[in-house]
Amino acid sequence: MLYANNFRGKIPLELYIQLQNKFPQFDRETETAWLLRIKHNPMLAQKMFGTREFNTELIQAVQRRAMAQAGARRTGQEKAGPALIKLTQPGDQQAKTTIAQRYKEEFMVENENQYKYASEAYALLLEQFDEFTPPNGSVFWNGINELALAKLVDQWNTELQGEVFGQLEATTAARYVNKQFEWEDGAFKNYFTEVSDRLGQGARGHVTSVVRCGLRHDSIFTITELPRMLKSMEDKIKSRQTPIVTDLTIVVIEPKHLENRSIAAFTNNEITMIPIVRPKEWRINGRDDCTIDAHVNISARVREYWTLRGQKPESAAATKIKKDFAQLIKWP
Repeated sequence: MLYANNFRGKIPLELYIQLQNKFPQFDRETETAWLLRIKHNPMLAQKMFGTREFNTELIQAVQRRAMAQAGARRTGQEKAGPALIKLTQPGDQQAKTTIAQRYKEEFMVENENQYKYASEAYALLLEQFDEFTPPNGSVFWNGINELALAKLVDQWNTELQGEVFGQLEATTAARYVNKQFEWEDGAFKNYFTEVSDRLGQGARGHVTSVVRCGLRHDSIFTITELPRMLKSMEDKIKSRQTPIVTDLTIVVIEPKHLENRSIAAFTNNEITMIPIVRPKEWRINGRDDCTIDAHVNISARVREYWTLRGQKPESAAATKIKKDFAQLIKWP
């Protein structure tokens, strides 16, 4: 049995397993001989490049390069934009720089650490973003560990054998660049604001959100996604059409206004009970870390629409979140 913690090969473990499954190693065949054999196998490209793992890695590489090209700063780097990796092995001083120099001349602004085609790269990122999520499956958030939420969404979809739930960091292209770049003014921050807005526009049916203590006053969900959905509902109702978003459940972990509740769900008109909270410092880790600014407000038309629909149960996603919420307020 091969375990990740004792694998010492130069090939990534996932790729190694795929290769072993598709091109089994012969008895008494050394790994060197096995690699040499499959390297010259005419079916190698056809069998490997069509795998889910390869497709995912390729999409990740394209998205991250475009984000850097657009002017975002990679996590751990001092400057925004592209960065050439310095060679660190013995004898590097003799390494040729022809390719690197040609790359700079063709793609980068002279004397600046910036791509010539930054705006085109950013436009391509937005063009490739697909904001549509399954009906009744859109999940938004603020104030929780979004990577943990993304992992849960992926787990739920795997268990249900299909994409039943959709979430920005779990089922859209945003997952390929999330946590890979610094959250600062510029391309990366603008990207998440724009795609989050589009995700709100693409939501359909019964929408779910999960927040901590309340709606943070400056979160993307509070100032962009939620207003967009409520405005869309208002416009549809005004024109006597059925809204695309019909219901909304917001799950609040450690609600600021309910001291004895660890978690509570609010559906449709009940969301007016949810406080809009402001952190005392920079982050909210519990009720004591925030103050109440105001409460969610909805228009008379939307309120009447929900009243006429009658009491609706919480969303399916909300039920799952309430079961697994402890994972959403933990960080590694």
